[in-house]
Amino acid sequence: MLIDVSHAPYVFIKAEVESNVPVEEQFQKLLDNGQPFVLITNHGQDDHEDETVEERREKALFFKRIKDRLSKLCRGMIILAGDRAPPAPARLLATTAGKAFGFTVAFASSKDDAIRQGKALLANHQ
Repeated sequence: MLIDVSHAPYVFIKAEVESNVPVEEQFQKLLDNGQPFVLITNHGQDDHEDETVEERREKALFFKRIKDRLSKLCRGMIILAGDRAPPAPARLLATTAGKAFGFTVAFASSKDDAIRQGKALLANHQ
């Protein structure tokens, strides 16, 4: 997974791209920057099926440790859903994740739509 900050404040999580840097280290660097951002991703809830129970537990503990900083700097997460409407389980998961992390989780049909929504999220928090 790659956390692409080259378009900041729009930060793209690319599940299909491998990185030599652990995702936890990439998130830490993003948060250490101290600048507000919007996460945009195209990966779905089933992208983590190959993770072990231990990997999931470690990831959950990591996100628990960074939750306060993440909710302070992240203005929202936008999931690229394409032309299809997100299924009900995905919408429910998005709502639950938004409550857990303290930011909005929305869906967009395209990268341009995600950027438009991201601009609004950033503007609403100034």
